[in-house]
Formats: sequence, structure tokens, C-alpha cells
Amino acid sequence: MKIMACVAVVACAYAGMARAEPAIWVVQSPTAKVYLFGTMHLLPKHVDWFGPRIGAAFSASNILFEEADIGMVQPQVMSHIMNQAVSPGFDLFRLLPSKTALKFTDLVRSCHLPINVVSHFRPWFAAMLPTMCDLMSGQGDLDSKLGPEGTLITRAKQEQKKIDFFETPDEQIGYLANAPEKAQIAELEQAIDEDDPADLVRIEEAWFNGDVAAVARTIAKDRGDDEASYQTIFVHRNERFAARIMGILHGHDTVFVAIGAGHLAGPDSVQAQLGKQGVIATRL
Repeated sequence: MKIMACVAVVACAYAGMARAEPAIWVVQSPTAKVYLFGTMHLLPKHVDWFGPRIGAAFSASNILFEEADIGMVQPQVMSHIMNQAVSPGFDLFRLLPSKTALKFTDLVRSCHLPINVVSHFRPWFAAMLPTMCDLMSGQGDLDSKLGPEGTLITRAKQEQKKIDFFETPDEQIGYLANAPEKAQIAELEQAIDEDDPADLVRIEEAWFNGDVAAVARTIAKDRGDDEASYQTIFVHRNERFAARIMGILHGHDTVFVAIGAGHLAGPDSVQAQLGKQGVIATRL
């Protein structure tokens, strides 16, 4: 998903906007309650997304669940991830069509990254660069501690809530790194050819305003480009998230779940997976 935009453009988009909040839902059993909040993993600085409904749900919860603890990656895990991300004998640019390779070269240079280093990036890792370069050129917030996940973890620690995670960082990277190389190349080409700050503004505005249908349309477009990746990144993981939430509903806790907004939108969302088990999500 393309999730970011230049801060100046976003600031203009938010100017004069009535108070809005990203979407949040609740599911519950006779003994437990789970709030479902869709996040954007990175945001421009000073975006005030923590509104009254989100705040009330978070205050009522005694446990915070997130996708993975990316802020606590151990050195050995990071080393393993980088071994999957960079291959010294690999030449990325030879795999790209000449026109796409030229466009990607310009993008890498504009981001002040060394071409000779990027050329050894595996395609799944290189596909992140267009979004990151948009962030850097827009002076966006690259510190994950200040994004929604980091902010919620900080608040949870301050309020002495228990913190738990659905996946390990290594598992998350595995979904990308283990995809067929053909699919990785397709994802990279799409990221390069469709790198448009206006698109990033629109998806972030949709998230900020709780426009779940617009988020779902973005995911549907990505699905059309790569069905296999969609099944891996969204469907299978949503099924696992839902199974874990079903377990929580058999307990006695009130849990605040914060996962990427894409997992809470569309026909294969976490809510849809829960619905198959007879659990209905209610939007607050």
C-alpha cells in the first residue's frame, strides 16, 4: 500500500477539516471485549489522530495488541533480516525493464542513496524505497516511535497495560522475503511506476476520515496487480489475526488491537473472518 505523502500537501488537506477520527470497531463476548483499530504505520509529524472514540477505547483496555514489536528488534534478528534484504552478488537493475530501471535510478539518486548499494537490494526490500523517499522529501516522520503503533506502546507503558504481539518482526519480513522473485519484481515495478504523492495523500486522508471503503478500494487495486501477495499479506494473516482474537474473546480481558488499516477493510478483513465465526464487529 502507498500510505504517505508530502507533509505540506497533507497539512493543506487537513486545514479547516472538521474533527475526524480513523475507524475503530468493537467485538465482544459475555466475558471479554476487543477494540479493532486500523493504523497507518508511518505518518507525517503532528497528525492528531488520537480522537475521543479511540481514546475512550484505549483507556478502557487493559491489554494492547499490535502486529509486531518493530521497536525491539534484537541484533541477531536484524542481522537475519538484512541477510534476506541484501545480496552482494545480486544485480537488481538487470531485472528491471530499461525504462523502469532509469526511473528507479533517478528516484534513488533523489533520495541520496548510493546506486552501488541499492543494486544489491532484493526486490521486496527495494519496493519500500519509493514510499520512504516520499517521506524523506516531505520531511515526514520516519521515527516509528512517533507513529500510531509507537505512540500506543508508549501510552500503554505509561498506563501499565500489558503489551502483546501477533507476530515477530522476522515473521513479518518473511511474508515479503519468501515471496516468489517474479512477484517481488512485480511489486517493485508497481511501486516505481505508480509513485505519485497525490495517491499517498488520498489514502492517508481516507484513513484519517475513517473512509474504510476508500482503503478497501486501494487494497482491491493491489490485489488485481498481484493475487498471490494479496493472499499472503492479507487473507492468510487476517485469518490468523481473527483466530487469535477468538481466543481472546474466550478470556476475561478488554483488549485494544492496533493493526494496519488494510487488515480491517474489504471482503477478507479481520471483521469478515470473525463474522464467519459468528462474531459481529460494530463500528463505534
